[in-house]
Amino acid sequence: MAIADSYDGFLIDLDGVVWLGHDPIDGAADALGRLGEAGKPFVFVTNSPRISPAEQARILNEHGIETDESRVVTAGTALLGLAAESLPAGAAVLATGTSGFREQVRGAGYEILPAERWDEARGVLVTGHPGFDYDELKATAMAARTGVFFAATGRDPTMPMPDGLWPGTGSILAAIETAAGREAAVAGKPQRPIFDSGVEVLGLPEGARIAMIGDRIDTDVAGAQRAGLDGILVRGNASATAPDVIPDHEIESLRELLG
Repeated sequence: MAIADSYDGFLIDLDGVVWLGHDPIDGAADALGRLGEAGKPFVFVTNSPRISPAEQARILNEHGIETDESRVVTAGTALLGLAAESLPAGAAVLATGTSGFREQVRGAGYEILPAERWDEARGVLVTGHPGFDYDELKATAMAARTGVFFAATGRDPTMPMPDGLWPGTGSILAAIETAAGREAAVAGKPQRPIFDSGVEVLGLPEGARIAMIGDRIDTDVAGAQRAGLDGILVRGNASATAPDVIPDHEIESLRELLG
């Protein structure tokens, strides 16, 4: 019996499962196509907010994986949903991240402040990006220290790329938290909001059997299990350990889902 036969639908991570730095993993597109043909719906759920859901969907389609932005849930969108519960419309914030993430913040109606105006910030929104520097660390830490809304997309210390593991949002967040003397709220995996968002998009009836497929046992698998879902670990690009967490299934790649 194939693993896919045990489930009605799937939440699927992107980095380390479908692609590495947007380079497709061999066999992923074919496996996802077969999953669709088998009547198993899936939604992509990623802790990466580097680009928008629309841009991620565009790249997926270029790789032969048919989807649209409504089927891509990112930690960036989850973070903005969390911010909306605490920040008024039009609030001024410090937003640490790529240009794509910052555009999403502006699109949600927030004003993004330059680092030198940190004392005007009503919130600090953190995600990783390669241009992070000392001025950004100083501004975000000083603003967070004042007690304003402080949240991040995730705590993944690394992210899988074609040439190895790169520092992730968690590495940058750790520096800001250390300097601020304060912990941030987290919107992405392993926290429940992003899983609930994915399940909602999946749209299956109550009681449906759903599994999260990811390469991180500490975020994908552990978070899914805490949210009441099964967790399937992709061993091929696994980038973390969690001795107390036992995946419901382990596979080398998406190819193994359908046997």
